[in-house]
Amino acid sequence: MGLRFCHAICDGLGAAQFLTAVGEIACGQTNLGVSPVWHRDFIPQQHRANDVISPAIPPPFPPAFPEYKLEHLSFDIPSDLIERFKREFRASTGEICSAFEVIAACFWKLRTEAINLREDTEVKLVFFANCRHLVNPPLPIGFYGNCFFPVKISAESHEISKEKSVFDVVKLIKQAKTKLPEEFEKFVSGDGDDPFAPAVGYNTLFLSEWGKLGFNQVDYGWGPPLHVAPIQGLSIVPAGIVGSVPLPKKGVRLMTWCVEETHCQLFDDLMTNKLTSNKTE
Repeated sequence: MGLRFCHAICDGLGAAQFLTAVGEIACGQTNLGVSPVWHRDFIPQQHRANDVISPAIPPPFPPAFPEYKLEHLSFDIPSDLIERFKREFRASTGEICSAFEVIAACFWKLRTEAINLREDTEVKLVFFANCRHLVNPPLPIGFYGNCFFPVKISAESHEISKEKSVFDVVKLIKQAKTKLPEEFEKFVSGDGDDPFAPAVGYNTLFLSEWGKLGFNQVDYGWGPPLHVAPIQGLSIVPAGIVGSVPLPKKGVRLMTWCVEETHCQLFDDLMTNKLTSNKTE
């Protein structure tokens, strides 16, 4: 089954909630487990106003798009490897880390090494965090719109690829996540620039986690899906999707389109040799 949804309507959690409801109806249920709630009035007035372009003002010219084309590669990461890394990180730092933080740190570090930018080039990692728990008053159960916010980390290329260990990069990611409530509050109050407009370029890597959205639990009467995978959208936005390996296997499948052909083989080799023992095409 294929699905296309627009972020003007809902985010990943909302889309999974919709599909879950379709599955419940397909199974003959008359009452949904979670009733949908519109509740778009929680969006601050200034942000709703900013979304309207006056017809008297012509829209700006579209930005110049990069000319590179990104290749697709997927990697299966065994659960025991992730758990081992988490144990080693805790033993070394006294802190805990999540599987997503492990994968994000390794992915960003190895990809930065593979593309071999000038040492002083700024590289960025961007991922999107659910902010439903940060809304005041709390959003009602069943809200299926958009409520996510970008978490952004920046460093010089040589710091990520050479100077910092994977543990150090995990710490950078964790530090950025601690700033989420403050950054989200600034956005809600209308303070600062638009955080949803990071520049698209080869030095910016986007990452999204699908494993906890709910797509893997949707049941139309035949059981949960064997596999949930994205279809590549834009071939100019370096990105990775953290999902699950097909059932009945256990582990993480990292699905990427983040390097052009000239960097593809090195990136493939680094990911295969240092992060996973099972590679899929």
